[in-house]
Amino acid sequence: MPKKTLSDLGPLAGKRVLVRVDFNVPLDKKTGAVKNDRRIRGALPTVQALLDAGAAVIAMSHLGRPEKATPEERANLTTDKVAARFGELLGRPVKKAANDVVGPAVSAAAAALKPGEVLLLENLRFDPREQQNDAEFAAAVAGLADAYVNDAFGTCHNDKDASMVAVPAAMKAAGKPRAVGLLVEKELTIVDGLMTAPKTPVLAVMGGAKVSDKIAFINALLSKVDSLLIGGKMAYTFLKLKGFDVGATRVAEEELAAATPLLGHVGGKITLPVDCLAAKSSDLGVTQVVEVGGAIPADYEGVDIGPKTLALFAGKINQAATVIWNGPVGWFEQPAFSAGTKGVAAAMADSGAVTVVGGGETAEAVEQFGYDSKMTHVSTGGGAFLAYVEGRKFQSLAQIDDRG
Repeated sequence: MPKKTLSDLGPLAGKRVLVRVDFNVPLDKKTGAVKNDRRIRGALPTVQALLDAGAAVIAMSHLGRPEKATPEERANLTTDKVAARFGELLGRPVKKAANDVVGPAVSAAAAALKPGEVLLLENLRFDPREQQNDAEFAAAVAGLADAYVNDAFGTCHNDKDASMVAVPAAMKAAGKPRAVGLLVEKELTIVDGLMTAPKTPVLAVMGGAKVSDKIAFINALLSKVDSLLIGGKMAYTFLKLKGFDVGATRVAEEELAAATPLLGHVGGKITLPVDCLAAKSSDLGVTQVVEVGGAIPADYEGVDIGPKTLALFAGKINQAATVIWNGPVGWFEQPAFSAGTKGVAAAMADSGAVTVVGGGETAEAVEQFGYDSKMTHVSTGGGAFLAYVEGRKFQSLAQIDDRG
């Protein structure tokens, strides 16, 4: 059943709205400065719409893994720098709550908010109860506001986070409305459309390192797409199973086991690389293109798809009406090994197809190469995108009020 959205919340003038955003942005390890603000920008339409409706906004997010950080690293995981960048992008000051996530000072700051003002809470994971889905913690957070909005698609699959599950449950218990924000609404609409009535033919591009991490996603895609192109490190798993000597490219036994049941699709729905770029393990500046009919030398490892593969992939992308992409097809962070990933992005941008990029590293790559604005949709959620396509039910979305 469709979930309630911002338009279903009713009059918001004078109300305080608690918005779960995904501000888990990359930070400079030394200064704590925000290195990429894409996720902050993604939340701006929802926040601005609430402010325009006369509400005050209390935003909350986790940031990094403070539970695993050293004291020095933890100090850089406060939301101070995020609040500053959020304010710059929003064009108005963003107040920062006290260093505690909840407590008297935070409650006072929330109660003092006036319409049009914004407060950002401290890193939710500074309180261990956030990842324990703790009811007492959730009640304290829920008590800060009059309504709840989930606009954090990237964390919708985190069913043990209080801010995603227990907090909206506490809001319901208090008779307060719950809705999804504009970002989550858009993500769900697009992914639901991909899975139910996509324009055909449908093609998917899959990359990344591990087949085992994405086996459910691959199986979900195979039931929906006409063709699946596989690149990235996972391609060498399939190639090794097909008898290709992958040289020094590391392929774990569990990856071979995960890929084996899919071998029957190779040559049918699944297309593998026909050549690759290999780099010398002891000197990555030394490279050579190796065709799949040959063998990668023993002291070389695969780092990108080769030029013939890129031409093959680009041709298939050009023939598709819908293209779904998750996972870079090479080590794109290294400029010398980025041609494949950049080429796939360029082919999608030029294809005229409905193009959807499945978050995570793929979204970073598309943005890095300047093609993000030329895609139909770039998801803000890597793991959440995978899980939703797989058909996993999210407890976080189950907490949102249904439309009548």
